[in-house]
Amino acid sequence: MQGIRKALRKLPPSTVIKVLRKAFALPAPAARLVLNDITKPRSSHKPWIRKVAHPEWSGCWIGEHVSVLDDERIQERVDKADVVIFNVHGGGFRIGKPTMYMDTYIDWIEQLKKVYNLKVMIMSVDYRLAPEYKYPSPVEDVVRAYEHLILGLGVDSNKVITTGDSAGAALILETLFITHDPSMFEIVTDDMDQENSGNSGGGPMISELPRPAGTVLISPLVTDETTSQSWIDNIKYDYISQFTAKVIKRDYFEPDDADSQELSSGGQHSTISSSQESNHVLGIAKLQTGFQAFLPNQVLMYVGNLEVLRDDALAFAQKAKDDGVRWTTVAEDCVHDWFCVREVVKDKAILKRADKVFADFIYRSISEHRHHQSMLDLTMRRASEGLHTVNEEHDEDDADDDDSDEDDDDDEFHDTMTVDDLGATLEGIRLSTTGKNSKLPSSLLRA
Repeated sequence: MQGIRKALRKLPPSTVIKVLRKAFALPAPAARLVLNDITKPRSSHKPWIRKVAHPEWSGCWIGEHVSVLDDERIQERVDKADVVIFNVHGGGFRIGKPTMYMDTYIDWIEQLKKVYNLKVMIMSVDYRLAPEYKYPSPVEDVVRAYEHLILGLGVDSNKVITTGDSAGAALILETLFITHDPSMFEIVTDDMDQENSGNSGGGPMISELPRPAGTVLISPLVTDETTSQSWIDNIKYDYISQFTAKVIKRDYFEPDDADSQELSSGGQHSTISSSQESNHVLGIAKLQTGFQAFLPNQVLMYVGNLEVLRDDALAFAQKAKDDGVRWTTVAEDCVHDWFCVREVVKDKAILKRADKVFADFIYRSISEHRHHQSMLDLTMRRASEGLHTVNEEHDEDDADDDDSDEDDDDDEFHDTMTVDDLGATLEGIRLSTTGKNSKLPSSLLRA
């Protein structure tokens, strides 16, 4: 099989797309067999991987030389890290592993170290897969993992970046949605001890958690509808087909129970009710406002201009931007999940640009929170010393002068690398022009 994996890595992108189209359409067991073998970590990847099977989460830590670290030294590395990336893999809720994009994850770590000298650890989450485990079991796994990162490991959310591709992005979105206000979710328990103590259903099993410093969504799956124009225009290019969409919906969204999916954890059975459509992972796309309540201040999204999910993702982005979220979109003439599945990208310069945007975004997100915390600490120190806590006018002016070069870089970053304003004209939008479908929908380009 090793020879097959090597051969696949050398195939042209058009052939890889055909292979993926067939693989994704297979029943889940067969699809896993094929894709797990193709994406199995190579020997060069193994020093970067430390597998975890914890009561609260499973998956792996990804970082330099982590394979030889014990739990105590892993904790030290996490504590000393400048950035902790909380990552959830894609695969249509049916396939995939937390190590399926090792080349991509290593590129992220090396780029951040090379350009900004940031120490990075990736917490890549494993979750139960459909059809054996339907909604909301995978959501609960990701929510518990995020809760463990913040509360169990004590990681400051200001240095956390959440990332997810495709279905993984959907799980990230719902995790942020749930943890910003757990009280809206009905928690049911059949633990007799709790019933006897009067706590049955008496409170959420998860905590309200702080937002991460930023979120990166890669070809996000935001709706189960397949009627947008990009589904018509791009079906001939992409490896996600109408049939695949139906299989995903059937396997993941048809619950064993009409109201809820049971989870067994630590001897206690619990459920997060899925009876309300507003709690449904892809029901988030139906929101018209309120995005600022659960999304971090800054969001970066990668989308393929030749993928079927393009228009729905862009429409979601537009609503979040209209609600005040600082949203940056990178679009290239590529198919679904191109930023992670790098074998589908012919022009490798696209990936270099995308990696630079990724590193810049994380640096800006983390730095913004550090600056805010520094100003807060200064204000608190002045207050404790009995000093006036209002910032002096000349301090603000000096800060503006000091950041002038960085502001110029930000302008260039947004103007040349991203689709930063989806309601603007084509000016300022950088897209590849090699494809036949190189323009965004006209409905998104109106001034």
